Amino acid sequence: MARRPVLGLVPLGPVDPEILRHLRRAIAKLLGLPVRILRPRPLPSHSYHLERNQYRSTLLLEYLLDDSGGPLRVLGITAVDLYIPIFTFVFGEAQLDGKAAVVSIFRPRGDAGGVRPPKNLLLRRLLLLSLHELSHTFGLGHCRQPGCLMGFSANLEKLDQKNLAFCEYCQIMLEDYLKERGLLPRLRRQVETRAPGAPRPVWDRDRKGRR
Repeated sequence: MARRPVLGLVPLGPVDPEILRHLRRAIAKLLGLPVRILRPRPLPSHSYHLERNQYRSTLLLEYLLDDSGGPLRVLGITAVDLYIPIFTFVFGEAQLDGKAAVVSIFRPRGDAGGVRPPKNLLLRRLLLLSLHELSHTFGLGHCRQPGCLMGFSANLEKLDQKNLAFCEYCQIMLEDYLKERGLLPRLRRQVETRAPGAPRPVWDRDRKGRR
């Protein structure tokens, strides 16, 4: 019997095990694919920029691919600050329709400004970022629909305004991508309070219509 595809979470450097366990459970529940926490890996020294005191996320993607092995996708989780040359920082990065993605705990945890958010807000931010970057690896680009999980977030304020849900268009695109590859018949649907001005997610509308 063929083995079911697995998503792998890879700690890059020290990462709180509680965060890893939460992401493993939540991602598996929402995407309907098994998620496994893989062995930790040290941060590669060549990805560190001394003057910026940051790590270049693109080099971390390449590093993850060197040892990606069997998982369908790999998501690196790290506590260090990430950047790409054209931005002051990034929350994460992913290969579009590729295999690797990475997200950082540094900014969502308030390390840049010294203001720590409540634990539930931190975990929500990290789940938003993880699903966003993984969805890039499944072929989704950035979305302009207000509140959509695939919207671009330039700062924490924008990140916190997003839904833990896709807009109708992104939902269909992701489901089609996964169905075409025989990965799962249907995404798990989750409803939460919408951001101000955001359209109601398509599964929320469907649920209300069936009452």
